[in-house]
Amino acid sequence: MSKTKRKQLRGQTAKEIKFYDGYYLQGEHKVTTPFKKWLVSLAPAIPNPRECTDRLLVALSQISGKHICDVGCGTGLLTWELATRGARVSAIDISAEAVRITRERIKGFVGQVDVRQMDVCRLLYDDESFDIVTGTFILHHVDIAKAAREISRVLKPGGRAIFSEPLAHNPISNIWRRLTPGIRTSNEWPLSYSEISEMSKYFSSVNYEEFDLLPLLSSLVYLVTFSRRVKERSAELLARLEPSFFKLCKPLRRYSGEVLVEFTK
Repeated sequence: MSKTKRKQLRGQTAKEIKFYDGYYLQGEHKVTTPFKKWLVSLAPAIPNPRECTDRLLVALSQISGKHICDVGCGTGLLTWELATRGARVSAIDISAEAVRITRERIKGFVGQVDVRQMDVCRLLYDDESFDIVTGTFILHHVDIAKAAREISRVLKPGGRAIFSEPLAHNPISNIWRRLTPGIRTSNEWPLSYSEISEMSKYFSSVNYEEFDLLPLLSSLVYLVTFSRRVKERSAELLARLEPSFFKLCKPLRRYSGEVLVEFTK
């Protein structure tokens, strides 16, 4: 997808709210036909929310006493993990249903966690409010430039913004996404390197690391075995082999399924 087309699609707030309110009410995306169910079952082995959260927590490191903004909090998994590690958390999501679910999840953290319905492109926080801004699979839904400006504005000097995002350059993933439009909004597309570069203009430095290239091949395993269990196990094995593979084939990192990006103000 061209850069111009992505800009046209991103940030269509009303569509995002309607889609994700429905998603959180239903608990899952509705798949209407056997063929569509089969297509969805072919999903490349993009990491599940638990894996993304664990990877992000490792990158965040010591967060006790830090004031953190959790962007696109969803069901509150990351919000809860941040709070249990001693952080003061301001969690936001564009979906009212996501906010409701997260508030239920963090009931035990009175005074430590604040959850609000809010758009990352219009943050209702004062300048230099946060030590860290973070989130999983959220930036690829929004207007990159607007979000970067707002994130930079609310970060303290030297503060970090760390995000786990899908990466846009793998042809297998992109074909699958085009075949399964019903399980996501029409105005989101994985993050590209050019967009990471565009965001970096609002920060003093940027670092990123790619993951989940080899696990994408688990979809091919499923085509042969028709076994979800074998598919999952093959993805786990391929993930263990990936660090060594990347040392030998660094140029292939760009085709990975996920990128962990860290911006420093």
